Amino acid sequence: MNLSILHEIFASMEQGVVFIDDQNRISYFNPAAERLRNTPLNEMLGQSILHCHPKKAHPKVLKIIEDLRSGKIKGHHRMNLQLVKGKFYDNTYSAVWGPGNEYLGVIVVTQEVTERKKAEDELKEALIKLQLANEELLRSDRMKDDFLSNVSHELKTPMISVMGYIGMILKEKVGSLTEQQKRFLEISYKNLHKLGKNIDNLLDLAEIGIRKEVYTFEPVDLVKVIQFSCSTVEPLAKEYQIELETQLPAGPLAIDGVADKLDQLFDNLLTNAIKYNRRGGKIAVTLAENDRFAFARIMDTGIGISHQSLNEVFTRFFQEETKPLGDSRGLGIGLSLVQEIVKLHRGEVKIESEQGKGTVFSVMLPKCPNK
Repeated sequence: MNLSILHEIFASMEQGVVFIDDQNRISYFNPAAERLRNTPLNEMLGQSILHCHPKKAHPKVLKIIEDLRSGKIKGHHRMNLQLVKGKFYDNTYSAVWGPGNEYLGVIVVTQEVTERKKAEDELKEALIKLQLANEELLRSDRMKDDFLSNVSHELKTPMISVMGYIGMILKEKVGSLTEQQKRFLEISYKNLHKLGKNIDNLLDLAEIGIRKEVYTFEPVDLVKVIQFSCSTVEPLAKEYQIELETQLPAGPLAIDGVADKLDQLFDNLLTNAIKYNRRGGKIAVTLAENDRFAFARIMDTGIGISHQSLNEVFTRFFQEETKPLGDSRGLGIGLSLVQEIVKLHRGEVKIESEQGKGTVFSVMLPKCPNK
């Protein structure tokens, strides 16, 4: 290949090519190198290579050349520099050896990498932000665990005391009871017992994170579960003059389930139907079945849920911005627990709602085999 062709090849390259002789002087400069470094060829020939680099980079450039000359660096060495008008360039240094293995100099190939460097810097910045966000998430998680632990302990002591006194009253150690008084106290005692289990669950969550509990499934009568949940929320419904209607099968409707979890499921749905209802509103609870499934439906005449929030209501800690009755905001975990309990029972839960017109929750649960 003759020199004129070789010259045309270097002239057509987009990358800048500079040859440095064994005295570190520039002896060749292609047109692309002139453009990249914004320096005419006649001003560069015979100049030290250091003339092309900012002063702070001189020690590094000299070390690279010396390491290539001595053979300490084999092949090539890459170096990023910000050279002209704030742009970044990737310089690749390679030693050039003659036929007798004598050192002739170094060839430097320069390519602009400003966009790549910008992307790398943005990625580093994003990683730092992600790390900070992760640290904040861990801090919030620790705060949540501390909160759960503290609240659980604070609730446990007075609750045990209340249970003890109700137990004494139920045993009529302080006087006789009417049948209605006894029924109300039995409902209260059973719900306190459920509350105790929920507090224990909170303590477990705070101490060991997400619980991996093994549940025992057994036949559970959904009719009795819903009846008890209705009796639990009845005083709260009466407080806000909300009419609670039920349409349940005359006989039992058994599913294979975990009784206290099913209690929690319908307690949450009914409590939610009261909290986001209207004073003087209505709640209708129906239970039906086919050969394979039980179908529970809880309808309220409340304020409804916005369309944009429908996909988020089962998300843990989600709370609708609408103010509930009595301003009795919870922690935003009730409906997420509903979904978890339904999944635990291999069922499905659906929601239909329209702002100003109420909400309907539909729960489908598989029945016991041969029931």
